[in-house]
Amino acid sequence: MRCRDARAWLTEEHSESEAETARQRSEALAHLARCPSCQRYEQQQQRLEQMLHESFSPVSCSISTEQIMQAIYLRQRTTRQLEELHQQQRTRLARIRTLSSLFMTFLFILTAGIPLLLFMLFFNQPELLVKTLIVLSDTVDVFLVVLTYLRLGLSVVSQDNLLLTALAFLLLLLAAIWLRLMRVPQEA
Repeated sequence: MRCRDARAWLTEEHSESEAETARQRSEALAHLARCPSCQRYEQQQQRLEQMLHESFSPVSCSISTEQIMQAIYLRQRTTRQLEELHQQQRTRLARIRTLSSLFMTFLFILTAGIPLLLFMLFFNQPELLVKTLIVLSDTVDVFLVVLTYLRLGLSVVSQDNLLLTALAFLLLLLAAIWLRLMRVPQEA
């Protein structure tokens, strides 16, 4: 028997007649006793079969089906909650967009209306215009005084490095809190 025939006999299923199988078996065993390369091939085949049987051994699992189903249910519930949060965030943003556009329209109309109102007062009732300008000048004076105090306060803050550092840290902390609150919720 040749090496090729012996190796083929080792790897194939033996479904022939018993007399034919017994003769081939005796020839293959005699060849294996003489040929060291075929002996190594047989050992490799035995190791492969042993590794295959070891790798497919049944594995016991400590997690029950009920625990798996409960975890799936919790994940689905969490996903639903996140979808609800996303929907709430979308509705809030839509409301904010609507309100902000209304506010900006109102502010534009108000800002554009003040000069128009002053122009109409100039032609119709000049004495009312003078009184309005006196009131507006007082408002401007108050605004200038507030700006002066604010500038004085900022100069104190800028002269004291510790106070400036604390103010910068506070602004940074507020920005971090705002970013944390405005982030998109992540799935657990």
